[in-house]
Amino acid sequence: MKTNSWFIAGLFVLSAVGTGFLYWFRVETDARVGQSVPLSSEAPNHALFDEVLQARVNAKGQVDYAGLKASPDKLEAYLDRLASADLAALSYYEQLAFWLNAYNALVIKGVVDRYPTTSVRSVKPFGGFFYRLKFQVAGKPYTLNEIEHDVIRAEFVDARVHFALVCASAGCPTLENRAFFADTLEERLETATFNFVANPEKVRLKRSERRLYLSKIFKWYAADFTEGYAGVTDFLADYLPPDDAEFLETEEVELHYLDYDWTLNAQR
Repeated sequence: MKTNSWFIAGLFVLSAVGTGFLYWFRVETDARVGQSVPLSSEAPNHALFDEVLQARVNAKGQVDYAGLKASPDKLEAYLDRLASADLAALSYYEQLAFWLNAYNALVIKGVVDRYPTTSVRSVKPFGGFFYRLKFQVAGKPYTLNEIEHDVIRAEFVDARVHFALVCASAGCPTLENRAFFADTLEERLETATFNFVANPEKVRLKRSERRLYLSKIFKWYAADFTEGYAGVTDFLADYLPPDDAEFLETEEVELHYLDYDWTLNAQR
């Protein structure tokens, strides 16, 4: 009888562990996924997202997630437009602006739906926030990982996008309180890159140590900084102050990567 009791207890524990595993590792889909909504013939309009950002993002790039959770109507209306957008006739910059806005808006949506939380890593373990949440965009289901890697990085091949994509964490680039629009996108990408490189928490050169301290973004996506450049330091030379750029071009430096801060970029 004692053996049977241990066997039953073991089955109970395995069942509980299995249920927990399936819960944490399941793919969660937004309500729009799978809806048979025809694609809109109207060009995507990012004005609604622009209003959301202006109202809910402060100068430090911190988001009022609590306020958005209480009043999500404008964000939800914008996501409805993303879900049914037809991108076929859009120009290069119109499409890139669309996908950058889509990524940032859906990150915000993913956090709002699960707020309060202290980090996107707390939402789902092992990067599941990016791999196991699905959203409808332009008539198809995507995870955030698919939007970033299979669409933006694969189709647009511009390293500056890494300073416009914001993963709701302090280690990310600062979330600007304006949406991206095609007619100003080139200028916005340049500004975002300059701002990121100028932030000593993300990039700093210690000449006395001959060390360049960098955000792990430059490690994770090192291959992206070889498109038109000889590598990360060559890329950075275009955005650092002239004296620092000259130092990198003439001296050997060691690259040291900073710890990535996954703390939620929430207003407190």
